Amino acid sequence: MRKLMIAALAAVTAIAASAAGNGQKDKTAATRADNTFFTSGGLFTGVNYWASHAGTYMWRRWDAKTVEKDFAALRAQGVDTLRVFPLWPDFQPLTRMIGNIAPLTEGVLQSDMPLSNPAGVDEEMMKRFRLMCDAAQRHNMKLVVGLITGWMSGRRFLPPALEDKNPISNPESIKWQVRFVRHFVREMRDHPAIAAWDLGNECNTFGGNRDELWGWMNAISSAIRAEDPSKPVVSGMHGITSNRSSAWNAYSQGELLDILTTHPYPLFTPDCSREPFNTMRNELHGTVESLYYAGLSGRPCFIEEAGNLSANVASDARSAANARCAMINAWAHGLGGYLWWCAFDQTHLDFPPYTGSALERGLGILKADRSPKPVAKAMKEIRNFIDSFPYSKLPARRIDAVTVLSEMEDFWPQALGSFVLAKEAGFDITFARAEGELPDAKFYILPSGSKDHTYTQTAWLRLLAKVKNGATLLVTKGNGFMLSDFLEITGAEIEYMHKGGENRSFELKSFPGRTGSVGDEMKTLWSARDCEVLASDAAGNPVMTVKPYGKGRVIAFNGPLEFDTAKKNDAFTGEKINPRYLVYREAARIAGIRRVVEKADSPLVGITEHRTADGRTIVIAVNYEPAAVKCAVTVNGTVGRVWRGDVAGGTVSINANDAAIFEVVSK
Repeated sequence: MRKLMIAALAAVTAIAASAAGNGQKDKTAATRADNTFFTSGGLFTGVNYWASHAGTYMWRRWDAKTVEKDFAALRAQGVDTLRVFPLWPDFQPLTRMIGNIAPLTEGVLQSDMPLSNPAGVDEEMMKRFRLMCDAAQRHNMKLVVGLITGWMSGRRFLPPALEDKNPISNPESIKWQVRFVRHFVREMRDHPAIAAWDLGNECNTFGGNRDELWGWMNAISSAIRAEDPSKPVVSGMHGITSNRSSAWNAYSQGELLDILTTHPYPLFTPDCSREPFNTMRNELHGTVESLYYAGLSGRPCFIEEAGNLSANVASDARSAANARCAMINAWAHGLGGYLWWCAFDQTHLDFPPYTGSALERGLGILKADRSPKPVAKAMKEIRNFIDSFPYSKLPARRIDAVTVLSEMEDFWPQALGSFVLAKEAGFDITFARAEGELPDAKFYILPSGSKDHTYTQTAWLRLLAKVKNGATLLVTKGNGFMLSDFLEITGAEIEYMHKGGENRSFELKSFPGRTGSVGDEMKTLWSARDCEVLASDAAGNPVMTVKPYGKGRVIAFNGPLEFDTAKKNDAFTGEKINPRYLVYREAARIAGIRRVVEKADSPLVGITEHRTADGRTIVIAVNYEPAAVKCAVTVNGTVGRVWRGDVAGGTVSINANDAAIFEVVSK
C-alpha cells in the first residue's frame, strides 16, 4: 500500500524555499524537499537498518535471504522507510601503496589491487546494495541512504589508506569521498526505492572548525547534486546549535542542505533525561529539537534517529509509551518523519562495537529472531491509525506565538523551556531566529540569554517595531542578560543586579495562592516606575510587569524563566509541578490568544489545533503522563467525530501516554 507519500514539515515548501544563509529564495531546494516522499501533512515511519545477522558487517557477510526476511518482518510491523548505510571501507576499500611508482596511481590501491574504477569503489558491494534496494522495492519501502558512513555506533570505519586523515578537513580524504559519492549516486540514482541522500552518519563526530565543516558539507552535497539533482540532500547530523560561532551551527546546514535531522537521545542531549523516558520532556524532545533546527535553518527537519538506548535506560513498556507519544507529536507538529534506532537487537554479534558496548546491543524494535518488541507494536498501531485517518494530509497546526532565538549563544535550553512552558500553558509556538526577518504574529516571546550581546540592537529594534504595530511581547530577563532602554520600554527600573544568585519566588495576581519560582545566577531587584505589576515576590517587589508600547504591550519577567525550566530536574512531570507556566498563560491572555479548545489548568496535556479547508478544526490532545487523565476543556464550537480517546461533558479523557483526537465544528 503506497501511503509512503508522507511528510517532512507542515510547511515544507514554504520553509525550504528560504535559504538560511542569505535569505534568497531557493526553488530548486523546495522542489527537492517537497517531492513525492517528503510531502507535507503526513508521517513516514521506520527504522535505521543493519541486517539482523551481521550488523555493521552486513556487506562483508552478505546474505540476501536474510535481508529479504528482515524486510518482510519489518514491513509486517508497518515500517515504510529505512535509513541504510554503505559502510565506507567496505564500499571504497582503499589501501596505501608505498614505492617508487606510487605517483602513477596516486599512491592508492583497491584492496591491494589496481583500482577497478577511478573512484576505487568495490563493484561487488554495489551489486549487493542494489539487491538490497530491489528487496526494499518488493516490500514497498523507501530508503534514505547515508553515504559517508565512517562513524557508526561508537566506532570509526575508514578506508585503510585514509585512516590517519580527518575526513572533514583532509584534502586527500575529501577528494576520495567526492569520487565515491559521485560514483555511488550515479550508479544508484535511478533506483525507485531510494528517496533521499544523507551526507553520512553523524559525521560531525569527526570534528573540524567552522570553515572546514562548511567546505566538507559543500563538497559532499555538491557531489550528490552533480549526479542527482532531483532528490533531497539530508543532513544525517546530530547536536547542532544556534550559536553562529560554533562549528556545527544550523545556519551553514540550512545554507547547503535541503533537510536537517535530529537524533534526539535524551542521555546525549543537554537538558534532557531529567525525568523518566515516558514523561513530557522526553516525549517532546524530538519534536522540539526538530522545530528548533527548522526555525534556525529555514529548512525542514525530521526525527532521523530516536530510541531508548537500551533496557538499561527504560523498560520495554516505557519505551513503547515514549514512541507512541513521540510519533503522535511528530505527526501533529508537521515534522514528516520518525525513524527508530534501530531495526534489530544485536546481542549476538561477536565483533566491535557490539562486544565492547552494552549500549549498542539491545536497541531494535525487533529481537534478533525478528519477533516484535513492545515498541514495534506501538509504532505499528500509530502507523495504522494515521493510515486510516480520514484526512490523507493533516492540516498545519495553529501557531499562537513566535519564540525568538539568539544567534549569539547556544539557545537550546531556552527553546526547550519555551516550547514546554507554552504547551503547559495551553498554546503553541514556533521558533524564529532573531537576526532574520520575523514572521508576523500577535504574540512574541524573547527568552533571556546571559550576555550583553545576546541580541543585536538591529534585532531588538526589529522586534519592537512589531510591538509598536500591535503585537504583545513577553521578555524574560535574568542570568546577567542585558537589553538597551529597558526602563523606557518596560516601565520597570533595575535597582540592582549583582552576582550571588537566588531562587526568586513569585505569585501572579490573577492566580492567587499559586507560588512559582525561578532560579537566577544574579540577584536582581526591580521597581515599578511606569508599568502595571502582574506578579510580585514575597516582599512585594515586582517580578512581572506590563506596559503599553505603541499599539502593543511589553510584558517583562524578572528571571531566566525558559533557561531555568530546562535546567530543573522533575520540571515536567508529577502532581506538584512548578506553576511557573502561569507566566506564559497570563501573557497569552493579555496577547488575546483564544483557541477553539481551551484547557483548564492541566499542564501535562498538550494540544494542537489543525484547521481544515471546510472550516472544521482537528484537535490533538496528548497526555504526556504514564497515567490516564481527564482534562476539563471549554470547546468553542460543537464536538464532531472522535477518532481517539473520549470527549464528553466538557472533559477529554486520554489514556496514559496517548492522545485524544477529535474534531470541532465552529459555532
